[in-house]
Amino acid sequence: MIPFREVLIADKPVIDTYLAEAAIPICDYTFANIYCWQHQYNTVWAEVGGALVVRFDIGHGERGYMVLGCSDFARLLPQLMENARTAGLPFRMIAMCRRCAESFAAWADANYGLRADGTAVICGTEQQKSECVRRGNECFAICDNRDYQDYIYSLEELCDLTGRKYQPKRNHVNRFESLYDYTFEELRQQDIEECLRLEGAWQQRKEAAEVSDTEHRTEHEYEMSEEQRAIRRAFDTYGELGLYGGVLRVEGRMVAFTYGSQITPEVFCTHIEKADASYEGVFPMINRCFARALAAKGYAMVNREEDMGLSGLRRSKLSYHPAAMQEKMTLRALSLREIECRELWQRVFGDDRAFIDLYLTEVYRPENMLVRCDEAGHIVSMLHIVEIDTTYGPTGYLYAIATDEAWRGRGLASALIEEAVEELRRRGMAAVMLIPSHEDLKAFYERLGFEDSNYPLDFSEGFDFGTGDPQHDLAMVRRLQ
Repeated sequence: MIPFREVLIADKPVIDTYLAEAAIPICDYTFANIYCWQHQYNTVWAEVGGALVVRFDIGHGERGYMVLGCSDFARLLPQLMENARTAGLPFRMIAMCRRCAESFAAWADANYGLRADGTAVICGTEQQKSECVRRGNECFAICDNRDYQDYIYSLEELCDLTGRKYQPKRNHVNRFESLYDYTFEELRQQDIEECLRLEGAWQQRKEAAEVSDTEHRTEHEYEMSEEQRAIRRAFDTYGELGLYGGVLRVEGRMVAFTYGSQITPEVFCTHIEKADASYEGVFPMINRCFARALAAKGYAMVNREEDMGLSGLRRSKLSYHPAAMQEKMTLRALSLREIECRELWQRVFGDDRAFIDLYLTEVYRPENMLVRCDEAGHIVSMLHIVEIDTTYGPTGYLYAIATDEAWRGRGLASALIEEAVEELRRRGMAAVMLIPSHEDLKAFYERLGFEDSNYPLDFSEGFDFGTGDPQHDLAMVRRLQ
């Protein structure tokens, strides 16, 4: 049993040793992020055989393991997979740089396999290798989710904002400087309560805007957000965490604050940046001021973390012209059935493995895959259910409907669709939708009760379930209510 335990401030020297040895500019590789967000992710950690393992609960009943310093996966991997299996969850490693993911895949090619009953085996002998029906990295989904890549910027560029590409930012900064009498200073202990008031006021304005019933806005309970909890935790241990930040004031009143911590001697990570947006140009101004402060401390680059797939946040981060995007790979162990799903998907649709692995890692749920199998139990037809919200109400979207060429014409897809419809009706869905992969499939789906409604679906945030062309993401609809 792995001796996982809570992350304490006293653990910082030990964890920092592993993070420093990794020397990879990933925002997750900072003790401050591990410590401050542990309430949201139920974060625990352990040292196992000379490796650091940090375990996160990452939502949707999934668990991820961040592993640093491992030199013996043959010993560590069975322990990690057993920990996940005991919790009834698939095993996944997260926040891996590409080099680490490729290194693990090469190790798996030589040492890992699955038996016919689906159990994993570390292949130390030829006898063990012969027991495996699947071998190597094909037993894993390996992907890089663009939504979680970190944005890395040149501090020199953020300090100077020179060139045409930064003209809009310079305009905002110049406007701020012309309008306000401001100061920028290092964030001190005595500033913390004022920072919390600024953050609290911002949060209440945001929450109030989300309450459409004005009669009850004053009764709205403003629960502390997860981000507020992380900020409070950071400020409670600001010195111990080794955080560094800055505050922007106008005529003595705080209008913005920011803070972060070091990842490597060359790269700093900005964890939080908050501002009163009623001050014109305040965000570009705090950004430039802090960039100059970081450059003065000897840093060359700044990691401003990920955009989480939010289109507005992505536009904002791209507008500062990142020098690089830091990949964060995820590796998920697959069952025999999931491996067959990927192979059928590739045969029918021709999608590359990286795209399918992204689906299997970030979207797929076993209970949402319906299949038909041959006599030997191998998948020959499948579809996937994705629950979405539409103007009809809760809606089931049918995705990756595929039948092996040798098994077509036997009604397998029709049977799966009817099974999915009944399942979605049981779940209380208002409608079922799908996007035909070809125009000539519309008549087939019409016979199954779908209307050619040309209902537009928006996949601009998160996984793209569409055609690849938003103009053609028009769904057929079957109403259930």
